Amino acid sequence: MPEIRLCIAPYLYHFAPAFRIFAELLGVKLGSTGPRDLKHLMETKNTPMAIVPGGFEEATITCRGTERVFLKTRGGFIKYALRHGYDLVPCFTVGDSDMFSNPQGAWKFRWWLNGLSIPAVLPFGFPVLPLLPKRVRVKLAIGAPLHMPQIQNPSREDVEKHRKRYLAALKATYEEAVQGTASAGRPFEVW
Repeated sequence: MPEIRLCIAPYLYHFAPAFRIFAELLGVKLGSTGPRDLKHLMETKNTPMAIVPGGFEEATITCRGTERVFLKTRGGFIKYALRHGYDLVPCFTVGDSDMFSNPQGAWKFRWWLNGLSIPAVLPFGFPVLPLLPKRVRVKLAIGAPLHMPQIQNPSREDVEKHRKRYLAALKATYEEAVQGTASAGRPFEVW
């Protein structure tokens, strides 16, 4: 979908020119999730955009045999959607956690690293070349758009109300997509 702008971590967008050049060669339009950058994209109605709200923390909690999202404390993307009147489309990739093993534990240290914009992951995939993913079936589920009202200055209560709506829609998208996959029967974990 070449019209979608993929919004990535600000440091990758601003300080990794090789990454940006590679993405552009593949025809991927990039943007930054930095507050100023995201505000600019939304004010200029640069649509559609894809944002992974779980970020480095979601990569950190990824573990084989689980289906996890890091959204308990994520509300910034909801606030921006409300402020600028953007709809949210819940998406979930079922089975992607099985592509790599990622050790669990040492959470305080790993959250600290994430706070420094360092992904605290140690992925191990294909046995011979561990940085390549294991061959597993994955299924991308795209839910129905979740209409968000435009609220110029959303309160914390507004953000929390619509974050819960988004989580419910994401869970429904997951539950529909997981049927008939290797992930069937796994709980949908929200961290």
